[in-house]
Amino acid sequence: MDPSLFRYIWRHSRGEQIFLLLVILVSLPFNWIALEIPKRIVNDAIQGDAFKVAGQAMSLIDWTAYLPDYLGGGRWKILVEHGATSHANQTARLFAWSISLPSYLGGYTWKIFDGIEFTRLPYLIALSCWFLVMVLINGAFKYVINIRKGILGERMLRRMRFDLFAILMRFRPEDIAPLKPAEVAGMIKDEVDPIGGFIGDAFIQPVFLLSQAGTALVFILVQSPSMGLAALAVVLVQAIVIPYLRREQIRLGRMRQLASRQLAGRIGEAVETAPALHTFGATRYVEADIGDRLGGLYQIRTTLFKRKFAVKFLNNLLAQITPFMFFAVGGYFALAGSVNIGQLVAVINAYKDLPPPINDLILWDQQRQDVQVKYEQVSAQFSPDRLLPDFEPAHKQDLPPSDAPIQLTSVSVQDARGVPLLDRLSLQLERPSHVALTGAVGTGRDILARIIGRQYLAYQGSVKIGEAEISTFSDVELSQILSFVGSDSHLSPGSIRDNILFAAKRRPPSLGDISVLVSDNEQYRAFVESRRSGNPLVTANADWIDYRALGVEGPDQVYEALHRALEVAGALPDINRFGVRGRFDDSYGDEFLELFVHARHVVRERLAEKGMSHLVDSFDPRLYNAGASVGENLLFGVPKGKRLRMDTLQRDIFVRSILEAEALMEPLIDLGLHMAEMAVETFAGLPPEHPVFERYSAIRPEDLPRFQEIVDSVHARGTTRALSASARTRLLGAGLAYIEPRHRLGLVDEAFSRRVLRARQSFRDHLPSHYSDEIEFYDPDRYMRAAPVGDNILFGRISYGIANAPERVYAVARGVVKELDLERHILALGMEFEVGKGGWQLQPAQRARVAIARALIANPQILVMENAFLAFTPAEAEGLLASIRQAMKGRTLIATLAESEEAEGFDRIVQFEGARIVSRDVVELARSA
Repeated sequence: MDPSLFRYIWRHSRGEQIFLLLVILVSLPFNWIALEIPKRIVNDAIQGDAFKVAGQAMSLIDWTAYLPDYLGGGRWKILVEHGATSHANQTARLFAWSISLPSYLGGYTWKIFDGIEFTRLPYLIALSCWFLVMVLINGAFKYVINIRKGILGERMLRRMRFDLFAILMRFRPEDIAPLKPAEVAGMIKDEVDPIGGFIGDAFIQPVFLLSQAGTALVFILVQSPSMGLAALAVVLVQAIVIPYLRREQIRLGRMRQLASRQLAGRIGEAVETAPALHTFGATRYVEADIGDRLGGLYQIRTTLFKRKFAVKFLNNLLAQITPFMFFAVGGYFALAGSVNIGQLVAVINAYKDLPPPINDLILWDQQRQDVQVKYEQVSAQFSPDRLLPDFEPAHKQDLPPSDAPIQLTSVSVQDARGVPLLDRLSLQLERPSHVALTGAVGTGRDILARIIGRQYLAYQGSVKIGEAEISTFSDVELSQILSFVGSDSHLSPGSIRDNILFAAKRRPPSLGDISVLVSDNEQYRAFVESRRSGNPLVTANADWIDYRALGVEGPDQVYEALHRALEVAGALPDINRFGVRGRFDDSYGDEFLELFVHARHVVRERLAEKGMSHLVDSFDPRLYNAGASVGENLLFGVPKGKRLRMDTLQRDIFVRSILEAEALMEPLIDLGLHMAEMAVETFAGLPPEHPVFERYSAIRPEDLPRFQEIVDSVHARGTTRALSASARTRLLGAGLAYIEPRHRLGLVDEAFSRRVLRARQSFRDHLPSHYSDEIEFYDPDRYMRAAPVGDNILFGRISYGIANAPERVYAVARGVVKELDLERHILALGMEFEVGKGGWQLQPAQRARVAIARALIANPQILVMENAFLAFTPAEAEGLLASIRQAMKGRTLIATLAESEEAEGFDRIVQFEGARIVSRDVVELARSA
């Protein structure tokens, strides 16, 4: 960032600034005319001066340039004449235009327009209309200036925010790590906002305000020098005293900005550490800290508030003194005949336009100082000692060949206390090779891996790949040969697919032929505005994927690259589970979904062929599904909205009406009572986390006390009919959640099943129209869009109590899916799984696998892995490492491992103790053993 705000503004907006300055220059004559007309209205039209002397020409605007005597004393006149009396002072001529030469050039006059004759009343009306026209013209000038100024400010604000973010992206890892995200985001989003508001005013506002104030002041001096000097004196007092008094406001404003930034950072810290705060009960302490900071900010703001309005009071007082002088002294001069009434009215009217621009000019100066401080603070925050090379450096360097070694020479690193992390390390790693950096966590092996992976650049010495220093590569250049995986598998919000392909989104798309975009096309307008604002000309929605790096030819083959990377990372089983549990949205047509209906029928046939049909209770409209709850059998469909969810089904009015009509209300409440009695008896004294609760999930541990009260009440009264409405609703909910094979109370017999089937039909036949979007009914020959893919293929419930039933059924289903080539679509759907902020929707091992797949997908020449296996069990880590080594065969792999025994088969082992290397290769280790 340029250290000078005004230089930064002028460099990026001088064309627009010059245009607006020219507009202000053009507006000056119209502003003068608007000040002159009221005097002419009073003197010429109302008092009749234009009608007193026949043939006398009077000008509405009289500009005369006089030469000095030694040059002849000539004059150049441009007159906008407003009248020449005629016909015995009954009419006057208005709007006569003529140009006269000075006397030494002959004094010739050209009449451009003779004007229009008016009688006295039309003359007054014409001047008044002319005044109105000038008001509209001056208003139009202000409108154009303010609009263009506002657009300029917003455009420059957009440029500044992007420049700051672009600089932030070039921070070295060790410089960006200490920054608090909330503070940095607040600076880019909020703190530069006042700067953006000032940018449009930086050059235009003072010129515009000075032109308005100067025009009014000169006009007053022309009408009455004494009143003009008085007005000038008050203006000078305002211009000197008020800024002096506002210095304290600026100081308080700086304190407010700093306190606000610290508050935002502290709130961000509290959000990030919220789990620890809850764990250790420290929330009240943090609340007290935030309260203290809010109190300090309150004191600063109230002091600033009082100071601001005190200065405003004084400013308004000074502004009102001059009108008092005009009314008193100007009135005296008018009575004495020194000035006429028209001049006095014109002076007072002109002074009306004088204080606002002066006040605004003072405010502009205050804003300038305040914004300059903000800009300097932001510029200093975004001006570290060193930055990474630009994404598109001016002099691109050739990438090192694939066999160029990694050479480290006298590399030293110290922590903040001066303790060495690496001590004058010199090492050459040949390429391609697989290198293991072994030792305890926190030794030099970790910092060395981060240095080679360019995650740490605050080192002394030299680190080269071939002949090029690693710090001189731009991000785009280095990403073509090197990938890094660390212990912190941070993922961005979005799908798994987006996170993995993020590693390949480094090829700037072509702009294409911009000339084919018509002027009213939204895309073209966005392109032009981006160019004016210094933003990227290609949007993020374009295709940024480097297909060559993926080893594919185009978008149609991206799936293969994703599949390979996920397979190496061992993530395919997880992705498959996400896909089975996912849902196809409306973008998938019925023809495509019919493939899964076909797979449903094939699965059913295969189960029958293997004698496994009894393992699945299929959804048959004619039968009661023993593997589903009573409520699921009643609905016989997939709830789509909130009305018919299983946890709230017992409260739905329509459902209760069906149960009442089919005489199922009381049986279900009794069934729920049996469930409650069993739960109270079985779970008494068990902790809430006991696994038995998972089996009887219809009764939650936290609900047991309430069910205990209900059971006691029923036993005391001998009937459920005397229970309260809420108690009966709870029992009804428990009854609707009952599953016979799971809860095994023998309460669902054939008669009960037939009644539920009858209620199912009534439910479907009498479903209100406004419920139509709340449920999708089961149909054996139709795909259920509201149901997960797995449920659509299985279309039933796996039977309870049969050993290995889920594994056997899923094995058949997977075989059918693979046979029908549907696995690709399920995996693609699984890749659309949203990982959440930081990947919190995934387990640590799943996040780590996605991070590894992201590093592998671009086929790097060098893969650096620093503590990348901490989320896995030893067996999982061993298998994953073997898979990665196989994928990186013929390329360079550098991995940190705890023990040398884990590095069996590596080309080289570098063993660390503390900050030093104790052994450099596998041969020496074998001899020492």
